[in-house]
Amino acid sequence: MQLGGKILKVLIAEDSKYYQRILQTTLEGWGLEVELACNGEQAWKILQREDGPKLAIVDWVMPKMTGIEVCERVRERLNESYIYIILLTSNSGKDDVIRGLEAGADDYIIKPFNELEFKFRIKNGKRIIDLENRIMQLALTDYLTGLLNRRAYIERVEAELERNLQAGQPVSLIMLDIDNFKKFNDNFGHLIGDKVLQNVANQLGIGVRKQDFIGRYGGEEFSVCLPEIDSKQASIIAERLRMGIKSIVLKDSDGNLIPYITASFGVSSTVGEGNSTVERLIKTADDALYIAKGSGKNRVVISRAEE
Repeated sequence: MQLGGKILKVLIAEDSKYYQRILQTTLEGWGLEVELACNGEQAWKILQREDGPKLAIVDWVMPKMTGIEVCERVRERLNESYIYIILLTSNSGKDDVIRGLEAGADDYIIKPFNELEFKFRIKNGKRIIDLENRIMQLALTDYLTGLLNRRAYIERVEAELERNLQAGQPVSLIMLDIDNFKKFNDNFGHLIGDKVLQNVANQLGIGVRKQDFIGRYGGEEFSVCLPEIDSKQASIIAERLRMGIKSIVLKDSDGNLIPYITASFGVSSTVGEGNSTVERLIKTADDALYIAKGSGKNRVVISRAEE
């Protein structure tokens, strides 16, 4: 029996070796990845990890911390991705079930359990987790281009900046703005304007590495973050992106070619003038973009702080 879809990591928190073995064998037989905890304290530590399981099967009675206590601690965490908890219990009384649900359990299984019932409870949990992941993804992405939205992009740059500064590595940022974008909407309509934005986003994705990431910064403005890349290398990448955008071919609803699309680029790096904050890095890239716009458009300008 398979649950299908993306492999789900499941925590089994159970001090009984017998039930631990049964649960692990059953879940792995369904194609799931299993992580084990022998007591409540160990389960709590695992669930706090950023890469920890998002579905947990937690026994009610465990050493060091009960399943009820694990549920309560998980639910006390704010601004964290959701963890679906199935409470495993020998208590079949209504009051005990209500107590478990009040503590934060999403579902429960009474020992000894029926395999088919267990499977459908796991499937329900996976469905909720998939839905939560989908909602989170929608909250982080720009609906039109599929890129990171401004908030998510800045948060990602902040994390990348901290990581690379600790490692002594540079981070470069490219800010770009589509030239004369208003004319696409005015002359060809907003549907064509949307196609321009989508094609530019696709072209940016083609022109960068897997570890680089792109955000729609606002309107017709985009930004590209380049970890472990200095300003000289970033300017070469920006030039490649500029040429890629210029090569985009679009037609209007009547099949007529639309005048070629161009963009202006500003490049900054953490090297030079201490661009150690996201605000400073964005500002220096934006200043360079402003110069590119004012000096003829369709060009790459490196921040003066990098010269």
